[in-house]
Amino acid sequence: MIKTSKIVSGIKWTAIQFVFDFIFRFSIRLILATILLPKDFGLVGMCMVFIAVSGAASELGMSAALIQKKNDEEAEEMYSTAFWSGLLWGLGIFLLLSFVIGPFAASFYEEPMLNILIPVLSLGILIKPFSLIHTVILTRNMDFKSLATILNISALIAGVFSITGAYMFDLGVWALIANSLLTVILSLPLLFIKTKWKPKLEWNKLHFKNIFGFGAYSSGTVMFSTLTYNIDNLMIGKLLGSSLLGAYALSFSLTEQFRQAISGILNKVMYPVYGKSQDNKDKLKGYFLQIININAILIYPIMTFLLFFAEEIIIGFFGEKWIESIIPLKILAIGMMVHLLVNSFTSLIRGLGKPKLEMKIIMSLTIFVLIPGLYLGITNYGLTGAAFAILLNKVCLAVVGLFVLNREIGVSLLNVYQSVKGAIYSILISSLVVFLVEKYVYDNSIYLFGAFILTYLLLIYKFEKKNINAVISNLIEKNIN
Repeated sequence: MIKTSKIVSGIKWTAIQFVFDFIFRFSIRLILATILLPKDFGLVGMCMVFIAVSGAASELGMSAALIQKKNDEEAEEMYSTAFWSGLLWGLGIFLLLSFVIGPFAASFYEEPMLNILIPVLSLGILIKPFSLIHTVILTRNMDFKSLATILNISALIAGVFSITGAYMFDLGVWALIANSLLTVILSLPLLFIKTKWKPKLEWNKLHFKNIFGFGAYSSGTVMFSTLTYNIDNLMIGKLLGSSLLGAYALSFSLTEQFRQAISGILNKVMYPVYGKSQDNKDKLKGYFLQIININAILIYPIMTFLLFFAEEIIIGFFGEKWIESIIPLKILAIGMMVHLLVNSFTSLIRGLGKPKLEMKIIMSLTIFVLIPGLYLGITNYGLTGAAFAILLNKVCLAVVGLFVLNREIGVSLLNVYQSVKGAIYSILISSLVVFLVEKYVYDNSIYLFGAFILTYLLLIYKFEKKNINAVISNLIEKNIN
């Protein structure tokens, strides 16, 4: 049985890792956004379409398959086979990206620079398999404290190096690339030291089939999910060019990537919990609704804040060269709030051992909703149309996800509403306060920021006092123990 305190501890340490990782990675992007033009970010966005999808395929879904195993001994027997398989597969992906995808992307976008950028960025995929099993071991043990510490140290060193390089050596966009690669490289020796795991010179065909049988669907799902999150970059880059793609990338970073980062904390912790609790549907339902509740408390106010103050944020922090990002930012903020209703849906389905179902859902939405919506939206309304296509896809995902969740573990729409109503009431009232302050008191962005934040904090504690106190109590209890 998995204790609640252990789950809370996992969330805490994964959150700590996220804060460091997010601060350093995102701060670098913010710094570079004030220096570079949208076109520079657009070039990186063109590369990441191919890097992200290839990265999702680079381990064949083996980490998900190993984490999902109920029995530790069964998983351990498969580690060496998974390690060598991942290493060989990662090498193949790297060569494919460097010598096939790179030239293709350069020709597709008519951007010769991609011939250099893609091979360099793909080094991360070549390195990733070396840390596959070590990360699985720490995740299965729910030792998120050690994992967070290792990743934080790596991110700290990489972040300092990248920021220094950007200012002192004029590395520009290469500083962001260096940060990404260094974080992966520096974590390797630390993971080896912590887990003390070394691969054996063995490879078992039956173990590979066992892992790949689950991992193929899981990897396929992750690939299509990644494609879903990047197909907009592909189509915008092709149809509108690198400058508008860069503007869109900033809006995407402030909304979708922010949501993914926060949600990733909870999903990363809960996936092994879902796997080990897959036979108890009532427990799974409770866990899922708790995650929705926490996500709503954290994400809804942030997205509402972006919706209200998009212009002040974009113009004030990044400058008028990013003005094209304002409307997409508002639309995407709404989309993220819709997505939250089924935020850990895919992790739960995977934890139930049904990656095939997950893959079918993602594939269907991508092919029949997202791609047609993006094409029609972009060709008729530019970036605004692209953002509305993303919103439509989120709505469809929420509808399908709620239907499947109701069928699999009995989660109803009423259950979800009850989990998010405290956050909804809080942001609605906070929004009204901002409106009244702006209209009758003082129209100043700083005061409005403060009014929104203070009102929300007071209201969310009132509406969610029980849940917030329970989380705080578990954190205190874990620290004492």
